[in-house]
Amino acid sequence: MKKYIIFIIPVLLMFTGCGNAFRVYHDMDHTAAFDQYETYSFLDWTEGNKKTITGMELERIRAQFARELEKKGLSYQQEEADVKVKITVYFREARHPSYGYYGVYPGSYNYIERALAVDLFESDTKKHIWHSAAVGAVGSTPEERAEELPGQVSEMLEDFPSGKEI
Repeated sequence: MKKYIIFIIPVLLMFTGCGNAFRVYHDMDHTAAFDQYETYSFLDWTEGNKKTITGMELERIRAQFARELEKKGLSYQQEEADVKVKITVYFREARHPSYGYYGVYPGSYNYIERALAVDLFESDTKKHIWHSAAVGAVGSTPEERAEELPGQVSEMLEDFPSGKEI
């Protein structure tokens, strides 16, 4: 029985540690006049994002940010918007160690980690006014990532201080 417990504990730790949890970080310019911003437009994707992520997934990400920004009272305006929105996506393979009764277990595993970042800039001054990033394990398929996306983006913009929430 004891050897089953020694085997089961690392397996349980492995599965509880590989959930699609993510951490969200925010930073903002407290002098920015967030209540004055009414419109937004998107800056283009980086060349790296265009090469490593499908156009369909990039469009899903952009559409989700658009939905959340509109919930905050901003309207999309392609030209002469008050703020410019830059979205950047980073993927990397990470290793999660497995722990056993006697310390680190040799059965570590790899998973995909994504950092999804959004930055807002005042259009006139180019001043950086808002940054948020969600970092953590994500699904390995576009479908799994699409399921996780609404929660991540919502949490990333949850504290956005627009003062115009609908």
